[in-house]
This record gives sequence, structure tokens and C-alpha cells, in this order.
Amino acid sequence: MSAPQLIAPDAAHKDSYAAALREGLHLEPATEADIQLAEKDFAAYMAKRHDLTVPVILPNGQQVQRLPQRDLWLVKDGEFIGIASLRPQLNDVLRQRGGNLGYAVRRSERSKGYGKMIMKLVQPHAKALGLDKLLVTCNDDNAGSIRIIEGAGGVLQDKV
Repeated sequence: MSAPQLIAPDAAHKDSYAAALREGLHLEPATEADIQLAEKDFAAYMAKRHDLTVPVILPNGQQVQRLPQRDLWLVKDGEFIGIASLRPQLNDVLRQRGGNLGYAVRRSERSKGYGKMIMKLVQPHAKALGLDKLLVTCNDDNAGSIRIIEGAGGVLQDKV
């Protein structure tokens, strides 16, 4: 058994990534079309995920400009476990929801310490991008994320 590592997205792990999307990775479920694209044409999927010309559609239907982000995957024994998305720039929307760091752990691997691990392993990557402090947001009712953020030294800034 190997120790979990935070790596750049890699097509070698695309099948377990697609499986994580199917079982539940993000708050907003992935579309079947996106999951199939990740499985069949990983490069095209990643290009689409990071295409700055395509706006982000928020749950309320509002469209906002996509900003650059760097994705890192937590993998263990060749399996995708979770993701960290670092955003060096913020807009008004990300200051309210999203922040500099978004992270998620696939549903089947939650409550095993991987969120805490991602938070620890991502810090050197954030510093390399010039981020000395990270804004991390979560919903008020997400007790697991609150524990992870506070455990990493996070301090409640405000409630929106």
C-alpha cells in the first residue's frame, strides 16, 4: 500500500476519477456527458474543465466568468480519492462561495481523513502560486468541512 499523494491530473487515473464523479464527488453532480468525455477523451475533458471562455453556471442560474485554477488529485494505490482546486485569483462570486481552494473527496472515501490530508498537502502548492493565505468556504451545515478547515488553522471570517 502506498501513501496518498497529491498529483497533477493524470489519464492513468481517469477511470477511477470517472467512477468518483458517478458516485458523487462535488456538490453539483457531474453530467453523464461530462463523465463519458472524461472516460473517452481525457484531454478534451480537462480542456473543457479549464476553458476560460465558458462561464460557470451557478446553482441559481447566474453565469460568471471562469477564472484560472490548478487541479491536483489525491491518489492512493492508483485510485483517485479526491481533488483540490487552487484558484490564485478571486472575483466577487468566489469571495462569497468557492474561495482560493475548493476540495472534494469521493463519497465512498469520506470520513477517513482524506479532506484533512488534502488541506495539508495542498499548502506548498498554494505557496508556490503566491498564496500565503487561503480563503476556503463551506456551507454552515457542513460540519465535516468546518472541522477540516478549523483543523488546518482556518478561522471563521464571516457568514454570508
